[in-house]
Amino acid sequence: MKRPIKLVGVLSLALAISSGVTPIYASMGEEPIAIEENSLIPEYKTISATDKWEDKINYMSFEGVVKEIKQLEEYVYVSLADGNTDEIIGVFSLSEETMIVDQATGETIKSSELKEGQKLTGYCRKDMPMILIYPPRISPELVVVKDEEEKSFVKHSNFNDELVSADNSLKLNISEDTVITNQLGEEYEAEQLYNEDLVVFYTVTTRSIPAQTNPSKIIVLKKQSQENIVTPDENDEISDIDESNEIDKIAEMIKEDSYKKDEAVMVPLRKIAEHLGYEIEWNNENRSIILKKENASFTLTIGKEDYGYNKSLGKFEQAPELSNGKTYVTQSFIDRLR
Repeated sequence: MKRPIKLVGVLSLALAISSGVTPIYASMGEEPIAIEENSLIPEYKTISATDKWEDKINYMSFEGVVKEIKQLEEYVYVSLADGNTDEIIGVFSLSEETMIVDQATGETIKSSELKEGQKLTGYCRKDMPMILIYPPRISPELVVVKDEEEKSFVKHSNFNDELVSADNSLKLNISEDTVITNQLGEEYEAEQLYNEDLVVFYTVTTRSIPAQTNPSKIIVLKKQSQENIVTPDENDEISDIDESNEIDKIAEMIKEDSYKKDEAVMVPLRKIAEHLGYEIEWNNENRSIILKKENASFTLTIGKEDYGYNKSLGKFEQAPELSNGKTYVTQSFIDRLR
């Protein structure tokens, strides 16, 4: 039976894991964590928005090249590589309801028609919880198969009441031939496009600023209820799928306690670190923390952005800090502990 994703998030797949991955620990006290939906997606894979207007865009995208396809019961698992190496950077979990569109034709296709080597872009809500694991497992609401001949284009953005994209690069001129639906395949009218997240399929544009186009197809990314987002059954046999229980537990911890500092989400770390099997040492004199697990050792200090990992150095987005007797660090460090 399908079960709703139990993760947290609002910063997002908007994310992007920043370059400074971080360690975790928390000072004395019980504490859970808050993580953004983006936190699990590598920074270079965030292609939907920019810092200037990302707040206007509710969805984000994740892109990769199909390396392997597995059919398991109700789901198709698509492992994605970065196109340059064989490293798996993400896994799409596709159900029968997931809309998949061929960019070249604008037609919807079935997951059984996907092939290795194709380049896919999946679109997910920024505020939808993500599974806390790397490579990230993502349940996109829309998947686009790239046009290999590059004769057509796709633009994802929020479009205002004049149907101009948030980055002011594209204006839409809707015609009777423009096909308009949402990601569930339900038909939409032109007047329902204003101030919405749209995935636009088009070919020719004018040379004006913004460029204007008569799109052949528009898909409205309309937020669905969280209950409609599902994850695979726990018994599905895919590599590391048995980690879902642990993921859910961590997600519950995350929901309970976090705050935002600048663009970083700060999370309390003792509870999660201990849940992951780390021994924690707190030095009150110099306010430093040591995390140990098997051959892994992390050393960090309150107020300092640099931290030690075995014999190497890392850097936090924001320095660890104490609040209400707990140590908080940036949530992006969580992946490093796993």
